[in-house]
Amino acid sequence: MDLPTTAWQGVELEQRLAWARRWMQRTAAAAGRLPDMATVRLAVTAHLDLKSALFLQAYREAGAAVIVHPADPATTRPDVQRLVETWGIQVTDPGACVEWRPTHTVEMGGDIVVEAAARGYDGVVAGIEMTRTGLNRVAALALSYPVFDLDGVPLKNQLHNRFTVGTSTWHTVVARTQLSLNGLDVLVAGYGEVGAGLARTARGLGAIVQVAEVDPARALVASYDGFEVVELGGDRADIVVTATGRTGTVSADVISGLKDGCLIVNAGHSPDEIDLGALGAGEQAIPSVTRHRVGGREILLFAGGHVANLAAGDGDSLNAFDITAALIVDSAGWLVAHGNEYPAGLHPYPGPS
Repeated sequence: MDLPTTAWQGVELEQRLAWARRWMQRTAAAAGRLPDMATVRLAVTAHLDLKSALFLQAYREAGAAVIVHPADPATTRPDVQRLVETWGIQVTDPGACVEWRPTHTVEMGGDIVVEAAARGYDGVVAGIEMTRTGLNRVAALALSYPVFDLDGVPLKNQLHNRFTVGTSTWHTVVARTQLSLNGLDVLVAGYGEVGAGLARTARGLGAIVQVAEVDPARALVASYDGFEVVELGGDRADIVVTATGRTGTVSADVISGLKDGCLIVNAGHSPDEIDLGALGAGEQAIPSVTRHRVGGREILLFAGGHVANLAAGDGDSLNAFDITAALIVDSAGWLVAHGNEYPAGLHPYPGPS
């Protein structure tokens, strides 16, 4: 679906860039700590918005050759793409990224790692993955090199995931729908740190919140946090939001049980968390929402099922994402210096955080 631009995206690019630099000083400091990366060929999967451009520029200024695969066409800002291309960064698909013969990868979603494995490419020395979706995909591969889990780092998991994603997701939904959450029944699928942040923020905004979580330990934490833990589905929820990082969480069976007028929102990395095929073709209700007929009921879909805060909004705030972006920059420097010291496979990230 074609999504309208936000007021922020309508501001002249150079103004936005200067404002972003003003509030992302940690990222600038991390860029100054990068080692010489002149021998590095770095393939990156990222959502191409202005905040990501700043860590891409840091890699280039450290001497790395950089190629980028946009994590999702719905979150790619055309003016940002043109900007990074002026820095000598090619923007392309995962296959071309592998054919480019990278030595290192930094990813949101694991598309390049998966493509490299499918092609039998063994030229990658080490990689970083920073999303739960990507980690689930990487864990299923027979890796020929080490990949490090950046999502598990407390700065990423317990700050970015827990606080900033929930806030920016609900801000985007409210801004785009002109609906408050007051008195609405919200069902959160998944009680990892993103799901926990969504649930707590929704409750703070006046919603009546339930949580669906299959992991017993996380379900217990959700109950201790004061949320009713239920099965995913049922006809109570006004809004279902998914944040599991797993394909098909909002399945056809779940969709068939939702009440008339339920709005489905995806706060995870990939639209695959929702069975979009089960919804069928839809029509626009408002610019960020489509309506779908399922079993005689109207089911609403936000932002085409793409990650809500970036596809329909501006993502996380500059000052909050500054912490995450600084970690992304620092992790690439550590990867180049020490990634080759580890065996093949998926590892916790042990570098600076």
